[in-house]
Amino acid sequence: MPIGTTSFGFHCLLIDARGAPPLGNLVGRTKSYGLDSLQICENARPLELSAAGWREVLDRAAAIGLDIQLGCMTLDVATIERYLVRAATPRLDSAEIALAIENHFDIPCTLLAEVAAQCPPALVGFCVDSANSLRNFQSADQVLDWPVPRAIRYHLKDCKVTGGNVGLRVDGAPLGQSGLAVRAILERVLARDPSAAIYLENWVQPSGDRQTDVDADCRWLQQSLDYFRKVAA
Repeated sequence: MPIGTTSFGFHCLLIDARGAPPLGNLVGRTKSYGLDSLQICENARPLELSAAGWREVLDRAAAIGLDIQLGCMTLDVATIERYLVRAATPRLDSAEIALAIENHFDIPCTLLAEVAAQCPPALVGFCVDSANSLRNFQSADQVLDWPVPRAIRYHLKDCKVTGGNVGLRVDGAPLGQSGLAVRAILERVLARDPSAAIYLENWVQPSGDRQTDVDADCRWLQQSLDYFRKVAA
């Protein structure tokens, strides 16, 4: 079972472009944890990298056996629909690439499912994130029920939800240290796909000191990985 992280596993390291390391450095950091894959998302500013820079990143990843994937975010539903139905699927088919749409804060899972239903399941699937739909009051259990049989990637991150009848607060936590039922989730995922690709992410609360936050990111990722491996053993 491949285990990876996304560039949100290094969120505090990348949040300020002036202090962020080159993407090639992120490749080496990811492999140092013994991970198999890195999904480079918009917080790593991948579109700012030159073609030569991308070749260097991919060559370095290939040399150390790290799989590289690319993620992006848009909140424009009309753009998503046009891209999937009229432009993306023929290109995906010819390139033999599957597009994984991630559930996110401002778009309900049901709407994503309606849009994706117009496309072949082999080309358009879902990246299921355990926490991203909390703003739509959808728990990890509800989100896991949503994408069958289109789920092809999974993002796991733990969080603490507190609050009362006038609002909720969501704070991150290392995997296994709050309310996420990791073992039960893993059993459900592996029952569908024994080789499912799983990515660990962090939601570290900023302290106001960059180095403290970067250190917390690294510590949380290692703690999350150690816990996940223990549960998966």
